Amino acid sequence: MLDHHSIEQALISSAHQQGVELNGKDLLDLRTGVAATLAAKERYRQCMNASIYY
Repeated sequence: MLDHHSIEQALISSAHQQGVELNGKDLLDLRTGVAATLAAKERYRQCMNASIYY
């Protein structure tokens, strides 16, 4: 799985290639969204790997 820094850099470079200028708020939103998505993915992985309670 890619780390958050690689994902952020890919999204930023994609925006620059499309001619979009990102300000500080845009970068904060991008970092927050990536972090939240990766955290949700990790919680889901832990939930799926947990043992079943009877």
